[in-house]
Amino acid sequence: MGFAHLDRYAGRESWLTFHTSPSQRIWIALAAAFAAGLMPAGAWRALAALGIAIALGVRSARLPVSAVARRVGQALPFFLLPALALPISVPGPTAFELGPFALSEPGLLRAAEILARATLAVSAVAVVISITRATDLLRGLDGLPLPRLVKSSLSLGYRYVYLLNDELDRTARAIRSRMGDASRLRLWRARASTLAHLFLRAHDRGTRIHAAMLSRGYRDKLPVLQPAATVSPAWTLAIAGLFAVIWLAGLMEVT
Repeated sequence: MGFAHLDRYAGRESWLTFHTSPSQRIWIALAAAFAAGLMPAGAWRALAALGIAIALGVRSARLPVSAVARRVGQALPFFLLPALALPISVPGPTAFELGPFALSEPGLLRAAEILARATLAVSAVAVVISITRATDLLRGLDGLPLPRLVKSSLSLGYRYVYLLNDELDRTARAIRSRMGDASRLRLWRARASTLAHLFLRAHDRGTRIHAAMLSRGYRDKLPVLQPAATVSPAWTLAIAGLFAVIWLAGLMEVT
């Protein structure tokens, strides 16, 4: 088992990776997410312009549309469930009836707008996550005004996931070697019974690793062996400024 699929497109060279650093990409993703989330209601043309800008970002990052769509699809259910209640709960003229439910036109428009905003915000974040290695993303958090405890917790949590995955791989190999050609049901039962033991082993190993880090001088910040290359913030400011202009255009559209 491994996590190579998470960084499948991170090694690709593109216009976006050449002109921006990991920290700058995080700021770009935040600017796009805020522009989509704070867009006033009814600013459909501004949302369309923001969608075109993000689509150009996907193009400049040399990412397959299917890869971005896959990551967006994994997050959309969290926004889809609240949006489904709006056509029923928001009063207004009835668009059509679905069984015992009357779906209102304002509710449908509001639900579509929420889904559009969520899709654009998650797409921008998905582009940055896809073209940046997870370790570079964690290092890029140093450029954000976050508490050091939050940064160190995220960094250690990411490494603990790898540790847990390694212990799961070793446990799965041990189960297969002891059970031979057992049925799939018996294998799943054995894996379920060893789940608590797996977490105990991973926690014990993580405690030993943390003690070793402290003995080597770790103080809430991981050492950087290879500093990130300095990149001019000009393109980052230009892209973030473009998102700000689109948001202002949305304000003007509804006034």
